[in-house]
Amino acid sequence: MQELDWCLRMLLAALCGGIIGFERKSKAKNAGIRTHALIALGAALVMIVSKYGFFDLLKITHNNWAVDPSRIAAQVVSGIGFLGAGTIINRHDQIIDGLTTAAGIWVTGAIGLAYGSGLYSIGIIGTACVLLAEILGKYIDQFALRQGNGFSCFISLNGTISDLHIIIDELNDKYFKAPLKYVVYNYDNGKVTCRIFGELKSRALSEEVFEDLATMQNVNNVELE
Repeated sequence: MQELDWCLRMLLAALCGGIIGFERKSKAKNAGIRTHALIALGAALVMIVSKYGFFDLLKITHNNWAVDPSRIAAQVVSGIGFLGAGTIINRHDQIIDGLTTAAGIWVTGAIGLAYGSGLYSIGIIGTACVLLAEILGKYIDQFALRQGNGFSCFISLNGTISDLHIIIDELNDKYFKAPLKYVVYNYDNGKVTCRIFGELKSRALSEEVFEDLATMQNVNNVELE
């Protein structure tokens, strides 16, 4: 019966991780169903091994010897940070992106640890909270964005820095109080990847700037920060 309970923990961890991954994949993120499911499954498996894998040693060692399950669990929490870093950095364009997905990966690992510990209710509630944060949080972020005058986005375009200046000058005339500032991340082979940011005019909307950029012929990609 104990082995069946362990299997149930791993299955639930993989299922909940996969559900979180499905939501991320629906947003076209790199870390999807398989990544989240494997992270949760691995975390649950490590936690089970950490809690129960050394009990046989208690029978052959002295009475003062003790098992500390928290030691391996702590290494899982810190180790998942490396996976999160890999989702944040886009090596092709040198853009920092994917913070939400990285945070989701970290929490998915914690959910796996919860199932591995046998805390079923904590795992279920944790999964529900992650889904609510990722689904509803998007709309709350958009609402907050509309309330402020700040604008920031990443763009990738075919051309030179001079072409970037032309785009910035056009946006300045339409939408911004002060000239836009920019940071170039990559400039190679006729392609410029950068971040532009500034303060919108009182009646200007971030969506308008985004749509304007998206319709420009030499702009390949636009992503609001």
